[in-house]
Amino acid sequence: MMILPQMLMTFGLSTITIAVIFLVRRFRLSATWRYHLWFLLIAVLTLPFLPKEWISSRKQANVGTGDSSTFTPAGGSQGNPGLDGNWMQDFGTSVNQYDYSNLNMIFLLIWVAGIVTFTFFFLRSHLQLNRIARTAKRVRNTDIHSLFEACKSDLGIQKKVSLLVSSQVRSPMIFGFFRTTILIPKEMEQHMSLNELRYVILHELQHEKSHHPKVNYIFLSYQILYWFNPFIWIAFREMRVDRELACDDAVLHSLEPVSYKEYGQTILSFFDQQHPGFSTLTNQLSGSKKQIKRRITHIASFRRNSRLRLMKSIALFVATALFVLMQMPFFTLASADEDYYDIKDQKIITEGLNLNTYFDGGEGTIVLTSLKDKQYHIYNKNKSRLRVSPDSTYKIYSALISLEENSITPDDSSIKWSGEPNEYKEWNRDQTLDTAMKHSVNWYFQTLDRTIGEDRLAAYLERLDYGNKDLSGGVGEYWLESSLKISPVEQVRLLRSFYTNEQHFDPVNVETVKSALALEEKGDARLYGKTGTGVVNGETVNGWFIGFVETNEDTWFFATNIDDASGSKAAEITMSILKNIGLY
Repeated sequence: MMILPQMLMTFGLSTITIAVIFLVRRFRLSATWRYHLWFLLIAVLTLPFLPKEWISSRKQANVGTGDSSTFTPAGGSQGNPGLDGNWMQDFGTSVNQYDYSNLNMIFLLIWVAGIVTFTFFFLRSHLQLNRIARTAKRVRNTDIHSLFEACKSDLGIQKKVSLLVSSQVRSPMIFGFFRTTILIPKEMEQHMSLNELRYVILHELQHEKSHHPKVNYIFLSYQILYWFNPFIWIAFREMRVDRELACDDAVLHSLEPVSYKEYGQTILSFFDQQHPGFSTLTNQLSGSKKQIKRRITHIASFRRNSRLRLMKSIALFVATALFVLMQMPFFTLASADEDYYDIKDQKIITEGLNLNTYFDGGEGTIVLTSLKDKQYHIYNKNKSRLRVSPDSTYKIYSALISLEENSITPDDSSIKWSGEPNEYKEWNRDQTLDTAMKHSVNWYFQTLDRTIGEDRLAAYLERLDYGNKDLSGGVGEYWLESSLKISPVEQVRLLRSFYTNEQHFDPVNVETVKSALALEEKGDARLYGKTGTGVVNGETVNGWFIGFVETNEDTWFFATNIDDASGSKAAEITMSILKNIGLY
């Protein structure tokens, strides 16, 4: 689970969203729609916790899942391949990469520790608030009780709401997710007029009508989850002010204009009486000097919402919401640790393969397609679209590009060995294309890469439409567990394109590469292919075997990829499958 990249991406997107919300708030929105803007921030903060397929912009291909029965291809030999295994050798070299998993784990531990810490303080305050509520007394004054019921009726609230009096609170407050409780100070019950009490009760009940107590817990949960982001704390502080303004606005809409001043004076009487320990847990009538000043200013300048203002508020909210929606594909692209190929050709017919036993429980895939009918037979549809490093399978196209550029020719493809020792004895000699392909000699193809140069290589990758076409890993290194990535489905498509020369390369060059890929021949079936092994920090992470079987009746193209295994293992699996389905 790649927590760190997703959280960093969310940090950026949420910061942008907060900035946009602050900008939109400068326009004269209605108080309610101004408060609703903050729900868009919640939407952005939810992105890392959604399943990838919910927010992915990629279309799902109509491919088999591996649950259906195996198929019988046209043509092909039913005999035993009888492999001598001489070509099944691994020549993978280890690539040193920084292990980000440790950094990810450190961040995860710090993040969880922060969540636990803030959750502890939240639960402590919650328990303290519940203790106060348990010791509080019900309002016994019949006039206040009648006023409370009348206010509930006026607002259409039928749910049971408890009105309690406590000497341990300084400001009226409402809280509770399942059971809603309103706490008022004891002195308020004794010294406030019924009219002032009505304003207080209306305010707190308006919170209940707008579901603010329940929503407050949701906002608080996100504040705990994103405790490391200071902009979230600033945003939620502003959200709480906007929530009080929206509540004030709703109360004012229910009052006559002559009552506005008295309502404002009632709010002002609770200036700086907020209980700091419960400021985030509850909706309190009081607030800081700055907050109260903003609320009084709002009350003093209150005008009932015109139709134009409501329409403008809705339009601005929708525009901001669209902005948030536009961020979702960017989040997927930037935070995803996996890249999937989008199969756009919906005319492709596919058939599932039940091949679980061949992969011995490992995560692998095989893609097969015929030259004649072009059906795609796929085992493990998700992995067949997953782009990974091509490793040595890329050497097929490195050779083709080099022949096209005349870096080597069909008649002279030799490159002298520099004398620098290599880990395989087969590499420590002069090489031709045939020997370099057979022994998968990295230095040979890296030399070709450097001779051609990045600009020309990039042009050829575009022409071939090779995977993600990313050369940022550096010339000679990009195909070795680095930036260049390709999926098994793309490998098969590219092999067929190579075989039929759809890209109009020199036919002699295509035949030269094809000859270098020849592995063995059984009856009328001829096997061509290339393995690839990815090794990172000394551990095998990626195994490939791609190629094609040529018969008198048809040609079948295949690409097998398996995690945490070598190219020879992928070849062994492929040959077993080809044998048992009668292709070789």
